[in-house]
Amino acid sequence: MSSVVQEMVAILNRGVDCWNVFRSGRPDFVVMNDASLPEAQLPQVNLSRTIAMESNLRGANLADASLELSVLRKSDLRNSNLRSANINGADLCRADLSGADLRDASLVRCFLKLANLRGANLSTARGLTDAQLSIALGDDRTLLPVYVARPATWTKTRPQEVS
Repeated sequence: MSSVVQEMVAILNRGVDCWNVFRSGRPDFVVMNDASLPEAQLPQVNLSRTIAMESNLRGANLADASLELSVLRKSDLRNSNLRSANINGADLCRADLSGADLRDASLVRCFLKLANLRGANLSTARGLTDAQLSIALGDDRTLLPVYVARPATWTKTRPQEVS
């Protein structure tokens, strides 16, 4: 992790209010690739227009966060709380969202190519399309809204995989 990214992570660690003030003065994209924020408590954080590829946000609380137009390619968001988050237009290509809570999240025009949605809860997510899901990875544990179809290519959970 570069020193610039370490600086930004330090600001995030000071709290959401501190970060959001920092972000309000920087409306353009902020780059913080390879950031390490596992289990971070960041509800209502403004991470819109943030490029954080290959970052660790595993188990993070990002409820009500703004991730609009963010680039989180290959990031680890396993078991994260993204409930009611604005993820519109974000690039989540190859991101791991397995077990994530995405209820009430908005995913309009979100790029989900090869995003791992296995076991994720998208049951009340908004803005999802069949086309988005057709290029993502999921399984029979992935909870989907009633308005989209489960892709036939998604895997079935094998008995030994259930915990």
